[in-house]
Amino acid sequence: MLVVAACSREPSSPSADAAPAQVADAAAPATEKPWPALPESPEDAAGVLRDHTRRAPRSEPALDRARLQSSLGKSAEKDELVAGWPAIAALLSARAERAMKEGRSSFVLFGTHHDAPAQLTAFRKLTGPLGYGPTHAVLEQFHATGRWSNVEAREQAGDTAALEKLGRDGDRAALDAVIASQRDHNHTAWKYDYLEELPALAATLRASGVALHSCDMPTALQARARAVGDVALLGLRELHCALALGDRLRAPAKVAMLWGASHAGADAAQRFLPVEADVVSVQLFGGRPEGEAPVSVKLSEPVLFPVPGHDRFVLLLAEGPLAARVDRARTQAEAGDASRLGKLVVTGEPEVELHVGGKTARVGDKPVEIALGAGHHGFLAQSRDALSIAGGVPMPEHGFVELHLESRAGSARFVVHRGR
Repeated sequence: MLVVAACSREPSSPSADAAPAQVADAAAPATEKPWPALPESPEDAAGVLRDHTRRAPRSEPALDRARLQSSLGKSAEKDELVAGWPAIAALLSARAERAMKEGRSSFVLFGTHHDAPAQLTAFRKLTGPLGYGPTHAVLEQFHATGRWSNVEAREQAGDTAALEKLGRDGDRAALDAVIASQRDHNHTAWKYDYLEELPALAATLRASGVALHSCDMPTALQARARAVGDVALLGLRELHCALALGDRLRAPAKVAMLWGASHAGADAAQRFLPVEADVVSVQLFGGRPEGEAPVSVKLSEPVLFPVPGHDRFVLLLAEGPLAARVDRARTQAEAGDASRLGKLVVTGEPEVELHVGGKTARVGDKPVEIALGAGHHGFLAQSRDALSIAGGVPMPEHGFVELHLESRAGSARFVVHRGR
């Protein structure tokens, strides 16, 4: 499965049963098909982008506040809300394994924002040792060495060698080169004070056995290509990444790609991916330093849900203004609790409409019991008079859960009674 985490398309952006898939040797390119000439005019750029388009671009609805809020509510009603890192990773893993069994690569494009280091952390959690198990990670923040036929090699050298050496050997010199590249070229990481996060991400992925790939067009190439205009240049950056990855990737593969938010759209990087591959887009929200919360909800943990579009999802992070105040406790179920086993016992102040496990209930100050199977169940509690709260209910085997929601305060208290 290819996971793609995205970056912004602003012109100024710097650059369980199946056997686990084998990681390809990143140092041994699968194929080296000739690259075209780097376009030097808008007309040439349009032709090159058209010639290399493999999947028809699609226009998809913008993810504004109203559409996000509506999609969140509909997903809760349909029991399509996935909450918590393990459950989200399991969903991505299951989809990837289905594609791999059919001999197809799987791509999940994560659209992130460069001013939100928490979104990088989310990507690391989903692709690291406790994540869904990608075989490859493609990182937009690192420059991929190019092979444009009309450009000298020294003008299109990037981070490919250092990043792949780190992936193979993990030596200090390679790590220093990765750190130096970020310090010299990643303006937004410097501006928002997370320069250390990207080398840490690369080191974590390397330790997890994930093959590392750089992605973006080197700065000198971008400067040379600016004559094609900002829109075409953004497309050439996406094509550059796809060509560089195509040199090194053996299908089928599960690849995690880190891009900016709008690069992950159906009219962007997706158009250059193999037509037979399974492609999923995941747009991340939360953790940005400024601005209004993208939805009127507080989260007890991250939640994933589908939104309008083709294989398109949103991942909301329990960060910043989206974060609920959460208290969790665990204890053993007692002999007198037999009637509550396998149930969620929930109260709310003020009254809320609770969607959980495909069921809907009105919940107030008197306990309401809802039968749930063992596992992690996404929930959404909506209030007319206060904040909505979303998250997951961790129902244990042979146990039960008490949940108290205080939506005016944006808080939730879980007591997990584990079975003996």
